This record gives sequence, structure tokens and C-alpha cells, in this order.
Amino acid sequence: MMATTATTATARKALSVDSQALNRMRTLPVEGGEATNNVVSLEAYLRESLPVELGALAKEVVEQMIGEDRLTGVEVMYHLPEESVQAELPRRQFEQVVEQLVAASAQSMRLVTGKPHVMRVIVEAADDFGDYGPRLRLQDTGAALLSETLDAVAERVEKLGAKLTVKSRPSGGNIFVVELPPEELASW
Repeated sequence: MMATTATTATARKALSVDSQALNRMRTLPVEGGEATNNVVSLEAYLRESLPVELGALAKEVVEQMIGEDRLTGVEVMYHLPEESVQAELPRRQFEQVVEQLVAASAQSMRLVTGKPHVMRVIVEAADDFGDYGPRLRLQDTGAALLSETLDAVAERVEKLGAKLTVKSRPSGGNIFVVELPPEELASW
């Protein structure tokens, strides 16, 4: 059976790595140790930095959440550049950042009544001069988020070597910006 993009993405989501479970599997007696090697290889693959197209990845995560009815009542608008915006990063970790931000945004919008619930997913290319890296921006029409929610997301973003900026607009709504490091600094 050949894996398609959809089944691969679904498999990645289902294969969240639990370090305690991996340690238990490593201690199982297996002839030749092949199962242990496969588990270690999978763990390394999920953490490996690979070229990722940011717009496609963000859209894939959001569409999956829509399919799971996690964004019911939310109108999603995509503002993606015509040219591909690539970044080299651990795909699964970035998927988790996008998923957490989108879920937090949807939750904040559920707290507001009497306004349309609109989320904008915006991907911006890196600056040509290397002043800033590629950016993922989410804008919503929700209430301000709790600091505990933001702290959890910020921790994941920092592990990617990126920066999270959050602004709550006086008229209502939030702007989340995940700025990845410029390509020249990405390997530092």
C-alpha cells in the first residue's frame, strides 16, 4: 500500500511520541533488536528538521481540525502567498504549535457572542534582507486569552527557535505571530 499525503499526516498525528512508552518498548526482549531500532528511528524522524511549506502545513492542520468539528461556527480565511514559503523545522512540532494556536483562538471566540467568529490564517515570506524569518499569523475575533494558555504555546514555539508575539486588540480579537528565525540564523 502506498501512503498518501492524507494518510501520512494522519499517521503522524496518531504517532505522538510518548517518551515513557518508548523507554518501556526499549526494554522489551526482541530478537535482533529490530523493533527497538524502528522505534528509535521513528522518534528521530518525528524530531528531525525537514523542509516544510508553511502555508500548506497550516492549511492542512486547520482543515483537519475543521473535519474533526473542532472549529464549528468559525469562518476560516486563508491569506497565503502565491510563492512557496519554506522553512526547515521539525514538522510535527510545528503542527502542534499551529494546532494549539488555532484551538486557543477558537476557544477565545466561543467566549464572545453577538460577533461573527472569523479566523484569518496568514503566512508571510521572510524579509529579503534577512531582518526577519517567515511568519505565521493568526487573527481572530475572540476574547483575550489566559496567560496559562499562552505560556504552553510559547514554550513549544521557543523549542523551535522561533518567537511568539500575541496582541489583543481593543476592539476585540487577538493577533498571534509565530516568527521563525531567518535562514542564516536557523542553524545556530
